[in-house]
Amino acid sequence: MSKIITIYCEGKRGSHDFDILEKTVGDIASIVIKPIGGKRGANAIVEFLEKGTTTSDFYCFFRDRDFDCPVQEKEELYFDEKKTYFSYRTTIENYLFDTSLFFSFLDAKELKSKYSINAESGVENIFIETAKKLKFYQAVRHTLGELRFPNSFDTTWIKGGSGQLPENLDLESCKIEAWQLICNVISKSDTEWAESKFLSVLEKYLNLFDDAFFEQQKFLIYFQGKDFEKALKNRLTDFPLRDYYRFAKEHFDYQKFKDLVELREIVKKKI
Repeated sequence: MSKIITIYCEGKRGSHDFDILEKTVGDIASIVIKPIGGKRGANAIVEFLEKGTTTSDFYCFFRDRDFDCPVQEKEELYFDEKKTYFSYRTTIENYLFDTSLFFSFLDAKELKSKYSINAESGVENIFIETAKKLKFYQAVRHTLGELRFPNSFDTTWIKGGSGQLPENLDLESCKIEAWQLICNVISKSDTEWAESKFLSVLEKYLNLFDDAFFEQQKFLIYFQGKDFEKALKNRLTDFPLRDYYRFAKEHFDYQKFKDLVELREIVKKKI
């Protein structure tokens, strides 16, 4: 009798999470992919399902990293010992932004002339220019993610969260807003220590996000995917993002990403 291997994920059937997992492990017999909606309370939901409607020989929860744990140097999954595997890239959308795929989409949809992009290098330039505008906002979001503790502050002050950008993306504006989030939850006696730590961690990310970082397109690893998506839509008027995502998922190759290859190997060994 074949074993039952269940991979729980965020979203729903047809979401980016589900579709990317389908492309990564969907061809393996015995694999069941179960979306459970959001990540809030995910561990409790998974345990409840496993004790009730599902009895798996092996199960795990695959989710995006977001700002809940730092990006490690090695391209691999992050495991938190609670049967949860975090993606290497910050969000699931990060896996779908690819300069080659993007140019192929523009070509297939006859959109090259509309956006004045005649080669893949043109896509690279737009990606880099778009990401550079997000540099300071993403630096403070990573800083807040590293400093926060349970039930404290979020990584953004913008209502609606990721995918909604501040009106002002300059360093000083982002620093002021981020520091206010911290001040709202710490006591006055901790302010001096916390500000020193805040500025130190922020400086680390500002130094990380240097020219080489953008030239090597590392922002596709570190930056919040929905934020990048929003900035790109602001740059490319009326860009058919849903159509692009559909195209990118149709042509998605998990083998380009070491962490997804690792996930596939993990579940294959459980069969």
